Amino acid sequence: MLSQRFQVENLPPIVFYAFNDGEKSMNRRIVIAFATGAMLLGGTARSAQEQKDSKPPMHMHKTDMDHRGDREVATEFNSEATQLRAKAESHRKLAKLYHGRTPPKGSANYENVAKHCEQLAQLYENAAKEAEGVAAELNK
Repeated sequence: MLSQRFQVENLPPIVFYAFNDGEKSMNRRIVIAFATGAMLLGGTARSAQEQKDSKPPMHMHKTDMDHRGDREVATEFNSEATQLRAKAESHRKLAKLYHGRTPPKGSANYENVAKHCEQLAQLYENAAKEAEGVAAELNK
């Protein structure tokens, strides 16, 4: 018997009636579903409030870059452009190296590898131009 397993005296009246032997099992299910739903919703509301509290306000700066002057950021973009141009040059040299290689015996070919290096060189060059453009815009 359920009332013997639980301390019925300490239960709220609605739960007591749900476990009373005279009530129908449907009422028990409804009360259990209601209580479970209330517990779940309470936990969800608390979790949502904690997430809301952890986000910074919209007006707060998200990175250190937001706090620095334009000239300092422009210097970083110029530095990035220099590094990108160095990578582009490195890939151009690799492409020349692969163009000059003699293929091993068989049908192996280095043209695809050379083409790949040339494409990477072009992409790095384009990225360097973009970085320099941003730096120029910040220096105005």
